[in-house]
Amino acid sequence: MHPARLGTLRSRTSAAYKGINTLIQREGSQDFFWKSTIRDLDESDWEERRLDIHHIFPKSWCDKQGIPASRYNSILNKTPISFKANRMIGGKAPSEYLVQLQKHDSVQLDDAGMNAILATHQIDAITLRQDDFEGFMASRQRMILAKIEAAMGKPVLAVDDSAYSDVTDEEE
Repeated sequence: MHPARLGTLRSRTSAAYKGINTLIQREGSQDFFWKSTIRDLDESDWEERRLDIHHIFPKSWCDKQGIPASRYNSILNKTPISFKANRMIGGKAPSEYLVQLQKHDSVQLDDAGMNAILATHQIDAITLRQDDFEGFMASRQRMILAKIEAAMGKPVLAVDDSAYSDVTDEEE
């Protein structure tokens, strides 16, 4: 995989998209609300616990910031979380929704606890908490590439990104 492709990867049917989400889940990612790994989520209250791939920086927040959909819809800004967590996120800035999640009676996490959960998703808590979209995207790309390299057992080759600037994956 070419590193620049991560920023244009948007199609849920793409093998690369599915592979990245499998890597994140396989490594023990924990839900933002339920605090348990995907394997540990029981089937009681299935609707609330149902996982899907959701935006980390919400679509409506990104639109208000003038961030193009082609940028915020990439795999770099998405991760598997529960329906319940996604509903709590809504369209709020990460700095707001993280505090709301952490203070919820069912969550009760301090910053370190939530940061540990974010790390299981290859999310840099500092850039997320600062609502730094571009810093977050760069950091997440590096973190996901490291996971891909570990899974492949070899480095991802960096080449001139300009050759891939027009390569995009389908929009959802």
